[in-house]
Amino acid sequence: MSRHLVQFYGTAYPAQEASDFIAAGLQAGDTCIVLLVEPSRTAVEQQLERRRTFMTPGSQNSGHYLALDTHEVLARLMVDGRLDMERATESFGALMNPASHGGRGQVRVVGDPAPTLFAAGNEDDALRLEALVDGLSKTHATRVFCAYPMHDVHRHGSAHALHKMSAEHTSVKLPDQPWVEALAKPPQAGQAEQG
Repeated sequence: MSRHLVQFYGTAYPAQEASDFIAAGLQAGDTCIVLLVEPSRTAVEQQLERRRTFMTPGSQNSGHYLALDTHEVLARLMVDGRLDMERATESFGALMNPASHGGRGQVRVVGDPAPTLFAAGNEDDALRLEALVDGLSKTHATRVFCAYPMHDVHRHGSAHALHKMSAEHTSVKLPDQPWVEALAKPPQAGQAEQG
């Protein structure tokens, strides 16, 4: 079953929630990929080490766990400051396909490439990447966890940006709120926004 989750957070990256997501996958025998910038990646790994689920025998060496740096991955996908969708489709398609990892269980990804693009002011490419990941998650029955800092959402148009990002996910969590099903698609250009 595919799930594409997004958590909007206040000041600190939700490392506990991300590590819960990865720990559940490791315990189920899934391939788990952490694709984050520093220090978020280290924070997630520290949470996994504390609970002792991270260092299950051979989890890193057997391909059950893979850590990648968002900036390095994005550098391979960008052409002239824009996301090359052909490269992104090829790269994320392989990353999210269980067959690429020996066919072991599902693939779970904790990632922030789209939030990183969004934070840099590249909202269009962030949305295109979210749509790509959402489609691939359905094709490969992959589970994906994303997180956006609220200060970036507010900086980029607040309610409209929040609505657009939420619409690309199956479940949404706002700061200090429970998980809810994704919001409806944002209003079309020229339509008035409510609130």
